Amino acid sequence: MKKIFVHCFLNEKQKKILEKNFQVVIHNSNENILTPKQLVKIASGFDGIICQGNLVDKEYIEKNKEILKAISNVSVGYDNVDMKSAIKNKIAVFNTPNILEDTVADFTMGMIIAVARKICDGNNYVKSEKWQKNSWPLFLGEELNGEILGILGMGNIGKKVAKRAKAFNLKIIYHNRNRLSIKEEKKYSASYLDLKSLLQHSKYLLILAPLNSATKYLMNKKTFLMMRKDSYLINIARGKIVKEKDLVEALENKVIAGAALDVFENEPKINKKLMNLKNTVLMPHAGSATLTTRNKMIEMACKNISDFFISNKKYNLVNKSYL
Repeated sequence: MKKIFVHCFLNEKQKKILEKNFQVVIHNSNENILTPKQLVKIASGFDGIICQGNLVDKEYIEKNKEILKAISNVSVGYDNVDMKSAIKNKIAVFNTPNILEDTVADFTMGMIIAVARKICDGNNYVKSEKWQKNSWPLFLGEELNGEILGILGMGNIGKKVAKRAKAFNLKIIYHNRNRLSIKEEKKYSASYLDLKSLLQHSKYLLILAPLNSATKYLMNKKTFLMMRKDSYLINIARGKIVKEKDLVEALENKVIAGAALDVFENEPKINKKLMNLKNTVLMPHAGSATLTTRNKMIEMACKNISDFFISNKKYNLVNKSYL
């Protein structure tokens, strides 16, 4: 019987599905995410692993290459997996696409509104019991109506956000590796711009691009200086797209007006200066965190690995051209 290591929460239904066909070891999902060294120590000797954000690095893959055949990621992105090593050793890597787009798009609009209208500041102020009459000038925020939303990365989530943003009467501009068709641009009322123009015109700059060699630290001192001084950065994608040190400086020096972040450069560790700034909204990588969506993602991750071992089906395989 194949052995599967699981490092995410499983409900009883999900456990039964896996345990019917595999020997399953579930690591306590209430504990912090396993470090690469802990993963090597605790999760070695398994035919497959189901993980949620764990850094599955070269060391782990090389040590387990004789037995490890599949890595099932509870995520759309898979930058936590050393793909070069997985490809070299012919290890299947799966993701969970086409589930979280609506949930993340809803969350994204919430983040934009929260940072623009100072909702977190207002909440903290009321709870501090210091609320005085006519204190509203402390919480003067920004409009969404008629403003410009720039989307960097117009994939499935970007399109879902654009659809919602239209209801707020936001003007939508975007930049993407591949330009949308004229039909799609009309559908989402979106105008294509080069990167520099996107940065210069966006009131709300939304990062939804994947992390790769072209986007790593794309947002840095140089690119922040291209942005409007009254603009806001919203990052829902990957933390390493933004150089946090440069972002802190941009916020402190009022190069940009504020930031709403769900992802961080070295999460769960966050730059302390960033946490102390008032013009930020920070969330713990929770963009897809609804009960319904997370359950669907975990079920898909379980199905991906089950189908692979039981019937050699390779749904949602991200390195299919190499196997």
